[in-house]
Amino acid sequence: MKTRRSNRRNSGQVLVIASLVVTLLLLSTALYVSEIEKNTAVYEQRVNPAFSAYKLGVTHTVISALANVSNGGSADVLAADLSQFKSVVNGHSFNAIVEMNCTPLNTAPYQDGVWISWGASGRGTSSAYVNLVLNASGTSATYYSEYVVNVTSEIEVNGYYAVLTGSLKQVNLTCNVLNEGKPALAQNFTVYYEQDGSLSTEEWIQVASPSITDYGNGTYTMSFTAETTNPEDPMLVSVYSHDLRCILTRANVTCIQV
Repeated sequence: MKTRRSNRRNSGQVLVIASLVVTLLLLSTALYVSEIEKNTAVYEQRVNPAFSAYKLGVTHTVISALANVSNGGSADVLAADLSQFKSVVNGHSFNAIVEMNCTPLNTAPYQDGVWISWGASGRGTSSAYVNLVLNASGTSATYYSEYVVNVTSEIEVNGYYAVLTGSLKQVNLTCNVLNEGKPALAQNFTVYYEQDGSLSTEEWIQVASPSITDYGNGTYTMSFTAETTNPEDPMLVSVYSHDLRCILTRANVTCIQV
């Protein structure tokens, strides 16, 4: 009988020990999963406040590069400026390891992240497009986020004219300025007209002092007198505009006679 009690006592101890082992294994698994979840990439743009600052920095870099390109600079400046900004971020990230990838779009109509379209249809576009990927690994978490930075300046121009006397004409234009598709303000305008209304040999004459009315909502009207070679010459006008970001856009338009 004593032997049976001893066996029962040993069996009970084994069960207790086994239960403790299982409990410890479950606890260890839970802690492991918890730690893994802490270090899992978080797909929320606002989870790390620094990401907003990085995105803002990239946006300003793209604006600066587009202003450079639209005013005659090389399209290569966009990639060069982004590379420089990336180096600054990597060199000043002390509480985390930051990996930043900025890829200028190379899908038509963009080339090396830039699209400049200054046609004869009364619409001009200067645009830059960059895909941005950010990874930040800190002591307690790893964050991941993707952004698109698209900076686009546009103008839309339409106009009409009336013949005054001989080859002298009164020209009236309406111009809308846009940033990212929304009304924006212009810094300045420069207006030209073609002397004989033909682009076979371009002879653009700058309008000395057009009368410009700013309506404060991205819409501007301009008026001036122009003298072409002959009274029947078409009235071709070219409008150059810098917005408040110093990005240049240009649009050519054939005015309608009234």
